[in-house]
Amino acid sequence: MSLRRRDILIAAGLVGATIALPRLANLFRPEFTFEPIPGLPGFRRISGQAQSSAPPVFSGIEPVDARDIQRRRDVASDPCGAAFGSQRWPDGHVPVAVFTDYNCPYCPALSAIVIDLITSGAPVSVTWHDLPVLGPRSEAAARAAIAADAQGRYLPVHEHLMRAVLRPGSQALRSLAERFDLDADRFLRDEAGPETRERLAHSDAVAKSFGIFGTPSMLVGRTLVIGQIDRDRFESLIAIEQELGMMPCGSPGGVGAG
Repeated sequence: MSLRRRDILIAAGLVGATIALPRLANLFRPEFTFEPIPGLPGFRRISGQAQSSAPPVFSGIEPVDARDIQRRRDVASDPCGAAFGSQRWPDGHVPVAVFTDYNCPYCPALSAIVIDLITSGAPVSVTWHDLPVLGPRSEAAARAAIAADAQGRYLPVHEHLMRAVLRPGSQALRSLAERFDLDADRFLRDEAGPETRERLAHSDAVAKSFGIFGTPSMLVGRTLVIGQIDRDRFESLIAIEQELGMMPCGSPGGVGAG
């Protein structure tokens, strides 16, 4: 064999090994380890994640607003319905609740992974929770996204706000409505309306009940993920949840079902 041919074969082998090594590494990744979420039987979180020491549902310093207390009780009585909504999800699908903030530096990457899984037909049924923990600008963007959802345009506006800054004021809201072909007057009413405020309060209650105090976070089936997760590990977790099947508060076919 000539020296040149041998060098070409060696180079090709190195390229092949470089491509194969990440795949082999995935096969030998450590398994997930889990720990239960106190106060929510059947739910768990991935061990080693940053967590508040406060137990969910009631933390010792209870909400002063009676409505907040009732929302937390409602979550405790029906955690699946609170996190994933009342709609049934298809058999074989894993319900996923995603908690994001539009000013969180890590949320755009996770949001993009989730949206790509949806569009590629992955077996997930996704519920989005806007959790504006980073201040007034985050809350303004969250209100805009929820108002867009009232006109069936949540995801396009969500994706846009993950990449762009929403300027304060009604003119910026009208420009956003025009960009996404929304009824601008209705959009402004919904953005400031009681339904939007209640949805934010509901998501806040769900988050606190599960021990979520930052973003990004996700509830993948019965498993809480706090912080970043790459696509490979996310898909591995989806497969684990598929194998487990029955949710702690209902069948794999829907919330609270038989």
